[in-house]
Amino acid sequence: MDSPVVLLCRPPTSLFSRVAVPALLAIGVVISPTAGAATDACAAATTQAQMNTCANDDFLVASADYAAGYSALAKQLPAAQRERLRRMQSAWLNFRTNACRFESGATSGGSAQGYVYWSCAARLTRERSEELVRLATCREGDITCSVKKS
Repeated sequence: MDSPVVLLCRPPTSLFSRVAVPALLAIGVVISPTAGAATDACAAATTQAQMNTCANDDFLVASADYAAGYSALAKQLPAAQRERLRRMQSAWLNFRTNACRFESGATSGGSAQGYVYWSCAARLTRERSEELVRLATCREGDITCSVKKS
C-alpha cells in the first residue's frame, strides 16, 4: 500500500502553508489520497515521527470535510453573504493557526510539537466543519440562520 502523502509536518510558518494550503483545501483539493488507511497506520504508530505524520493526516482528512462544508454553504448564499462568509472563514483560519500555535507552544522545538499542533488543528477544523453544516442546514424560521430558505 502506498504511504499517505504528507504535505506539512510542522506548524505553518511560510506564506504558502498559511495561505495557499487552506485556500486549496477550501476549494476542495484533497491532499491525502489514502486518508482511510491513516487510521490503521496511526493505531500502530510507535515513534514520534509516525505519530506526527498521523496527526497531520488526520488534519488533512478534517480539512477535506471542512472544505466540503464550506463549499456547500457558500453555494447557498447570495454574493454579499458569500463575501461575509469568506471574511469570517479567513478570520477563523487565523484564529485556528494562533490557537494551535499557543496550544503547541509548550512543546516548541521538541519532537512532539507537530503532533500537538496538528491534533489541535484537526480538532478545531472538525468543530468548525460541524458549525458550517449547522449553518447550511438550519431550519426555516430559525432567525439565526444565515441561509434564506425560499
